[in-house]
Amino acid sequence: MAELAIWLECSFEGDESFEIAGFASLGEAKADELVFLRDERHAAALRASQARVVVAAPGVDVDGRMALRSPSPARDFSRLIREFAPQTRPPTGIAAGALVDPTAHVDEMASIGAGAVVGPGCRVGARSVLAANVTLVANVEIGRDCWIHAGAILREDTRVGDRVVLQPGVVLGADGFGYVADESGRPVAVAHRGRVVIEDDVEIGANSTVDRATLDETRIRRGAKIDNLVQIAHNCDIGEDVLIVAQTGLSGGTQVGRGAIVMAQAGSAGHLRIGAGAFVGVRAGLHHDVPDGARVFGSPATEEHTWHRSVSALKRLPELLRRVRRLERSSRPDGGEGATSGGDSDGD
Repeated sequence: MAELAIWLECSFEGDESFEIAGFASLGEAKADELVFLRDERHAAALRASQARVVVAAPGVDVDGRMALRSPSPARDFSRLIREFAPQTRPPTGIAAGALVDPTAHVDEMASIGAGAVVGPGCRVGARSVLAANVTLVANVEIGRDCWIHAGAILREDTRVGDRVVLQPGVVLGADGFGYVADESGRPVAVAHRGRVVIEDDVEIGANSTVDRATLDETRIRRGAKIDNLVQIAHNCDIGEDVLIVAQTGLSGGTQVGRGAIVMAQAGSAGHLRIGAGAFVGVRAGLHHDVPDGARVFGSPATEEHTWHRSVSALKRLPELLRRVRRLERSSRPDGGEGATSGGDSDGD
């Protein structure tokens, strides 16, 4: 533990000679495994845990256990796992059953898995991993230290920077959903000849898709993190350090400013701008631009304060309807005679 404390530059409370055997969750940890306490709301789970040592914030009660004191327990716990229990990498080289076109260039330190296809003109950088059944169609460039997981498909002319992670089933560079009517009014696909560009340190979750541009680029900028089952349409521009959560769909030409957060199942109409640092709530429906730093919720999306007032008013709507109906009856010349029984019901 003394070594880990030095590595993290954190203080340690307890027996510095204590050795851990691994890392675990609170519920599954053995006595010699390290856990972390996200905050005091999980104190009960810590009390029930067998773990003898925990990563926790300064001042948080750890029920008498030894503690690494970190201002960000989750981040530092993850750092320790990455450093001391790294993900197993496949051996370098091209595995049997992979197909690499003679015109492609694969760095000697890269790893190409069984069943992977590296098409004509493609380039794969040093220490990058293409797992089983990955397909690079043609003229695709992969930077250094990338990890392209099983079944991902990168169509022609796609560009991927350094340290990019694509989870299984990601598709980059498919044609966008764009159609025009022909002479008889039937939909005909618009030609897509642009490309997708993924900058450094981007991560894209399983089965997410980023469509190629019609003529220019669909771009995901440095450090953006995209969850599973997200659809990024043609000509979108996703800013640096943006977070996009699962099942979100952004229509063509949507721009997302740096550091914005788009929560699960949100959707945008095309050619809108989500401003830098904006927050788009769960299931929000965007039909207009979102200013920098704004927080919007609901469908159609509304500024946070207004949305909270609307939701609060909606809860009172049945009682308000009953009051209005009582007032209507009391204002009739006959005093409301002849009104049906049950007139105070919501459906009256």
